[in-house]
Amino acid sequence: MPESLSKPTLPTFSWIGHLKDDDRELLSSYGEFYPGHPGNIVIQEGVLQTEVFVVISGLLEVRAKQSDGSEVLLAHVGPGETLGEISLFTPGPATATVTAVQFSQLWRIADADLILFMEENPGAGNVLLRTLATILAQRLRQVDPKSFGLSTYAVVDSPDLEKEPAHEPPAIPKTPPSPPAKVKHAAETLSAGPDASGAKGKKSSSKTQPLPDPDELEPL
Repeated sequence: MPESLSKPTLPTFSWIGHLKDDDRELLSSYGEFYPGHPGNIVIQEGVLQTEVFVVISGLLEVRAKQSDGSEVLLAHVGPGETLGEISLFTPGPATATVTAVQFSQLWRIADADLILFMEENPGAGNVLLRTLATILAQRLRQVDPKSFGLSTYAVVDSPDLEKEPAHEPPAIPKTPPSPPAKVKHAAETLSAGPDASGAKGKKSSSKTQPLPDPDELEPL
């Protein structure tokens, strides 16, 4: 058996490649290496996913079922790529099936064991967390940039999402509004009588003439 198969090691690329040599060797002891023969299912759609996989060599394909029961090929996965890393943050059923199409070398680690490694080796754990978060962010951008923005920031101002301002009915005042100054002044003058403006020596005029006193009329 070739040396590369008898003593597999974690690759120096992908998210694991950011680790120091001794940290990478230590991490390998937390997981296990195993072969993937053509036709072997690595991840089954709908089954609870609790492991992270790293492809060391070979080729796998990712397929997902459609609503009509058919399957669609989503991607091919090769050396250095990672599978199932989202389960580390949000455990749940797999959304696709991953199958080996060539003889492949794989390394897998349970989510609980990977978390344990991070806790026992905080320096290396910090590197892994940042690298895994970057991988997830890149994949979200490729799927839907707008969804990525909305899921990353609490509030996003987007022209496509602008809402029209709500049209509220005008508030009804509790007391009637005061009349304009000119109207108010005219009303006060009329109600006070013809001498109301006597302060300036002027009298209000009236079109109706007063009737004369009969005793003061001169005989014709």
